[in-house]
Amino acid sequence: NGIYEYIGAHSGRPCYRQTGVSSGNFVWYCQDALEGSMWVITQNESRPGEAPETAVARAMHLGRWPWEVTGWQVCGRNDAFLEQPKMAFSLMLPAAELIVQAPALDSAVSTCGFRRSGFVHEKVAFRRTGDTDDPGITSLWIFWMPKQGRWLLANVKPGGSGVQSVVARSIPDDGSTWASFWPWEVEAEGWESPTADTIGLEDADAIWVPNRDIAVRLASPGIVIGTVEDHGAPPVIICGFYEPRGMANGRVYYVMVPEDISLEKSTGPMCLWFAEDRGQWVITAPELLGDSSEVLARIASRAWWPWEAHLGSNTCAAALGSAPFATMPPWHGGAALLRGARVNWEVADPSGEFREAKGMVVEMDCPDQAQVWAHREAGHPFVGTYERCGLLASRPYFLQTKASAKEARKQERMDGETPRYVLWYGEDNEQWVITEEFRLMDELVVDARCKDSAWMPWQAATTWEVSDGDRGFVSDIYVRVEEMMPAVEM
Repeated sequence: NGIYEYIGAHSGRPCYRQTGVSSGNFVWYCQDALEGSMWVITQNESRPGEAPETAVARAMHLGRWPWEVTGWQVCGRNDAFLEQPKMAFSLMLPAAELIVQAPALDSAVSTCGFRRSGFVHEKVAFRRTGDTDDPGITSLWIFWMPKQGRWLLANVKPGGSGVQSVVARSIPDDGSTWASFWPWEVEAEGWESPTADTIGLEDADAIWVPNRDIAVRLASPGIVIGTVEDHGAPPVIICGFYEPRGMANGRVYYVMVPEDISLEKSTGPMCLWFAEDRGQWVITAPELLGDSSEVLARIASRAWWPWEAHLGSNTCAAALGSAPFATMPPWHGGAALLRGARVNWEVADPSGEFREAKGMVVEMDCPDQAQVWAHREAGHPFVGTYERCGLLASRPYFLQTKASAKEARKQERMDGETPRYVLWYGEDNEQWVITEEFRLMDELVVDARCKDSAWMPWQAATTWEVSDGDRGFVSDIYVRVEEMMPAVEM
């Protein structure tokens, strides 16, 4: 179990290594096994291409990618392989929001946001932010059409009953590139628009022409780079607020805002981006975007988002499933095991040598507190002030303060305890939820939910629903989450 990260290629197929808190296993394609070509999982004592006979799991499958492979077998007692029909790999879905630039009805170019909305044809789909399932409302979607081998930007009829018209489409892809998995990987000239309205999926009088004005990219909150005292602080020239500016190598890149530029020690803003050739997040001068030969700071991580780079590359709840807690000795605590997955940023000194900057902090721009509101007569125990506690599923999660928990609960429990609530994002169902503190990462019992994949809970465009106490939910328009900005010092 766990998260596997790309490390290279072998036998014409990709290789992956288990990352984060894990055993460090490898998954790779072997052409030299005695039983024939197969996908194997081997332990970290040997590299991909070595000792396939020591595989702990295997699958006689010729799939191009591990997530296409079925029929896995796991090594059991006496080195016998047992069928595991439920075992499967799946792609990590990084996108919370998309920014789509497309032609409007008057031929002008407009930009709007899209958020995840489940799966269509077994691939992630996105719906325009604010669109709902209400009858009579047409919504704008991005989804994959397997028969055409392309992404469609289409108006969908109310209730998802069919396609009303296609606004744009990507050029066909045979499944050999990342453009068949993520719409933001479609190249700049890879989109087409019709010269007239289509009738559903039928072209009618429309002729498809290339349109360079159409673009799809990942959306991201801003980044703050700072320092913790007394731990080898990073240079002042790289500290400050960075805003997302575009995409490079399949990930968002960030540029320091002008007001944070240190003119005494630099000539311009710094740029934070992912260098594919290094497999690292790096900080360089903006004119070196795409050129990692000279970097000011670096961290060895293929994380989708830079604020997760030092945390074992991801904060997905599934990553904890690979933690070998049971095999650890009693004196090796869980906290120490989790801390072992951390890596630190490195910064360059004037001589060009790199040193570890343990105090360097790269985090998403997010307030430290949030406020949950409801109707004053509702009596919900989860209202009040929440404090940011950490990251989960690439997003912050918040814990209700003790004072708010005590104030919100009308009656004390028999044991005298006052339970607190936690506000977090449940990636399994793509929703923000409020649960009791001990149910963090458990979506089976939810007190309130909002089916929206927004980066922050106060950005959600969907109405919150509250549990009715009988495994159902009812909409409550009075429940809302607001960010609490720190007071400005005079």
